[in-house]
Amino acid sequence: MNKNVIIGIAVAVVAVGAFVLLSGGRATTQNHPSVPIQAVPAHTSRVQATTSTASAQGAEDIVPGLYPNPIKNAATAKGFVVSSIMTENNVDAAGNPVSDHLQFTLKNLTNKTLSNFEAYYSVVDAANGKQEGYYKQLTGFSLPPQGSGTVNFDGASGPGHYGVNMHGIYGTATDKLTFKVEVSTPGYAPVYATATKAPGGAEVVGQ
Repeated sequence: MNKNVIIGIAVAVVAVGAFVLLSGGRATTQNHPSVPIQAVPAHTSRVQATTSTASAQGAEDIVPGLYPNPIKNAATAKGFVVSSIMTENNVDAAGNPVSDHLQFTLKNLTNKTLSNFEAYYSVVDAANGKQEGYYKQLTGFSLPPQGSGTVNFDGASGPGHYGVNMHGIYGTATDKLTFKVEVSTPGYAPVYATATKAPGGAEVVGQ
């Protein structure tokens, strides 16, 4: 056989072998680790999306229950007070009647703006002793120096308005209800207040 032909065949065999080896190496290197690398971010993404959705809806506004009170504030300085609290005969800032809901007004006793408020309230059905409790971060709410502000748990939007669970005692029971509220902001002692809703259904606004 011609020497040049033999050399050509040898080169061709080497080239084919290199191609097969290289192809197999790439497939193994890329495909094997790609399974866990892709699976972890995908799983994490689903968990984050679920958490975000639940947070946006407000779980405590949907499922009734006696949720724990996470407020931990050992401060003793007096910085604000509850100047009024009501659960019926409610009115808006202009004095117009509005639907019954838990509503309280805070008064700032300091010369600086107070913010980062959080609140926890419990409600007890006097007829059967059933109890529920709910926690809220009062996002967006603040008190100007020596000023006042009203918090409404009415499910409305806007400053000072927060979600409420109408599937629980407040939205379904017609018995006498007792509300106990704790409000806290960093650096100052928490304040407490109590309100009672008389037996009967919700009042008709304006009557």
